[in-house]
Amino acid sequence: MAKTIVKRSKYKKQKKAKVYNPDIQKWLLNLAIFSLSIVIVGFIFSMGKRLVQNPDKVVLSQVNEVIPGDIPYQRIVVEVLNGCGTRGIAQKFTNLLRSEGFDVIYTGNADRMTYDYTQLIERVEAPDKVKEVNEVLQLHPQRVTKSIDLSLHVDLTLIIGKDYSSLPVYSRVLEIREIY
Repeated sequence: MAKTIVKRSKYKKQKKAKVYNPDIQKWLLNLAIFSLSIVIVGFIFSMGKRLVQNPDKVVLSQVNEVIPGDIPYQRIVVEVLNGCGTRGIAQKFTNLLRSEGFDVIYTGNADRMTYDYTQLIERVEAPDKVKEVNEVLQLHPQRVTKSIDLSLHVDLTLIIGKDYSSLPVYSRVLEIREIY
């Protein structure tokens, strides 16, 4: 019998493109979801354990109602504007007013940086509020003006002028650290 000799072709076998099996993709996705679930459950367990073991360190608010007499000037809303161009001065006066209990809702720059004198502007008809703020600021009565503008949603506007360093309250402004 004659043997037949089969010659192998000299051409390399072409590599087949790997096609991912959809079952493997689903398995990997399920594994990732399971791993994330374990991590989330661990975080929840850890937080619950901390609350149970250290109740003194986690203090939740236990105040059911706010008594209006506790916060002086709680209903006086002020905006503080820098009108002198000294960087950060409006924020320093904001810190002073907040430390005294006033609600400063905006701190920023005035329409111009050429105000020579610090001004307190009454934006709503409330002379008692002007009096309370000016007790802290100690401005000259000529520096307190009235310009009613209800669209601003503030009671008073304080514009810091170039005379800020000569104000009687300036030493207190410098003493307050920025914690607000």
